Amino acid sequence: MPRRIDLASFNLNLLVALDALLRERSVTAAARQVRVTPSAMSHSLADLRAKLGDPLLVRSGRGMVLSPRAEALVGPLHTLLLDAERILAQGSSFDPGTAERKFVIAAPDFLATLLLAPVLVAAAREAPHVTFEIVPSVRRGNAWLLETGEADLALGAIVEEAPSIRRMDLCTEGFACAARKDHPRIRGTLDLDAYVETPHLVITLGDDDGPTWIDQALAKLGRRRRVAAKVRYFMAAPLVVSKTDLLVTGPNMLLRYFAELVPLQLLPVPIDLPTYPEEAYWHERFDKDPAHAWLRRLIKKTARGFGLAERPRKRSW
Repeated sequence: MPRRIDLASFNLNLLVALDALLRERSVTAAARQVRVTPSAMSHSLADLRAKLGDPLLVRSGRGMVLSPRAEALVGPLHTLLLDAERILAQGSSFDPGTAERKFVIAAPDFLATLLLAPVLVAAAREAPHVTFEIVPSVRRGNAWLLETGEADLALGAIVEEAPSIRRMDLCTEGFACAARKDHPRIRGTLDLDAYVETPHLVITLGDDDGPTWIDQALAKLGRRRRVAAKVRYFMAAPLVVSKTDLLVTGPNMLLRYFAELVPLQLLPVPIDLPTYPEEAYWHERFDKDPAHAWLRRLIKKTARGFGLAERPRKRSW
């Protein structure tokens, strides 16, 4: 039977210290994050160990690792503290002109590159003291980032549906092909035979090894493309293609962006592929948060000028 803890006699400030300790796995780093001395944080850790009856952090080599119970506390504790912040902030207003806040946005590299500059320009006008941190989008883990509060907003595709996740369309995206301008076989046109016979550089989405929309469309025609290499970085693909005889099929916005920077020729894909939405996702706890609502409006307004002027024809990956 789990130990019962009397909250009336429990110093709830210890939860803030515990959150920092679990995230930093270092007394010194946790003290710096909470803005207390290492000695004070060390006393908090000793108090937590006594109250919870668990070592929490265990010395391992030159660092510290979490005990199994501590590992189980990481996500729920951080979510609890975020929810407490939201409860205490309810009814408060958000003035972009004076607010000091950091927003964490998870995004694939190419969306961060395309959207970050105009977002920063617009934010500098409206909210000069707001800062942004862009972190990698982990596709299957984006929902977890939002649920735990590791990220305020996620851009791109979240494959696994989660009931607490909200989303909005930013723009419609489609596919294009790119090859280097002096490609020995591809010179301004691309038919189906050349498409399947030219070695491809494939952009993969995380750990997903299933057939892509491209492979599914080719299979319906009884064809199959030659895959020479795979890469998990959107931004690397056009640069590699510009210096090889490989062909890439990727997001239209990405390839158009790089065609202005490196010697690439853009070509229509010689098979019928769907268009799809680039989306923004957030946790439902932020629905009525004025600051988060401002962020969503800013991202939506910024993305309005990107993509294709049509409704997406497919959503599910």
